[in-house]
Formats: sequence, C-alpha cells, structure tokens
Amino acid sequence: MKIATSSPERQRENVLTVAASVGAHIIGWADDWEVSGATDPVTRPKLGPWLRDEKGPYDGLVSAAVDRLGRNVVDCLNTGYKMRDEEKMLVTYGHNGP
Repeated sequence: MKIATSSPERQRENVLTVAASVGAHIIGWADDWEVSGATDPVTRPKLGPWLRDEKGPYDGLVSAAVDRLGRNVVDCLNTGYKMRDEEKMLVTYGHNGP
C-alpha cells in the first residue's frame, strides 16, 4: 500500500485518468485493500456485489491495472468475459480504449 506506483492514491489517479479518457464517470468504488489477491473477484466484499449485479445498473468497470482485476489469468478473463457478455465496458489504465 506504500509503493509509489501501486499506492491507493496512485491507483485512484490512474482510475480517474483512464475513466476520463473514455468519457466515463465513476458511480462507485470497490476498494478491497485488505483482501488477498487470491480471493475470487466475485466473492470480494466490495467488488463482488458489483460483479453479482447487486449494486444496481452500471455500464462497466474501470481498473488501475489489469492485475488489479484478479490475481491470475482465469480471474481476469472471467471478469472480462462477464463484462463482454453483459455488453459492459472494461477499461484498465495503461491500455488505449476499452
């Protein structure tokens, strides 16, 4: 949480920057700082309700980096496929466009 490149402040900046780059705005945050990255994104306390569609309608997810979506490729792909299948946008900092 203290490394300059991955601190909460830096990640928040990255999320806001990439959201603005695609004309999006943030309606809610899912900060699971104290949760192990090995935890399935769907079961995380803050992100899980969004992925289980318990937070109401939204158009997509914005992440500070691809590796913030999940610890492994399967978690990242599952989240990506969910967004695609529901026609929602998935945007990560460091990549051009959704």
